[in-house]
Amino acid sequence: MDAAEVDFVAFKPEGKIYIQVTYEINNRETEKREYERLLSIKDNYPKYVIRMDDFAGGNYEGVKTMHIADFLLDNSY
Repeated sequence: MDAAEVDFVAFKPEGKIYIQVTYEINNRETEKREYERLLSIKDNYPKYVIRMDDFAGGNYEGVKTMHIADFLLDNSY
């Protein structure tokens, strides 16, 4: 991760989570930029891309994609 940055890393007693935030993903360049950063991290802690667009949701190669409202209201982490 020398040249890459992740928006947030949250630590908790049982581990950590990585969070990348974007307003929307409307092209392949944005998608690549947001997901590649998280995919380059080679540990098994949860990784999230948080979005504000209507198409947020799902999973991209193990990275969970969520709408920001769903992320903030979820208490599983």
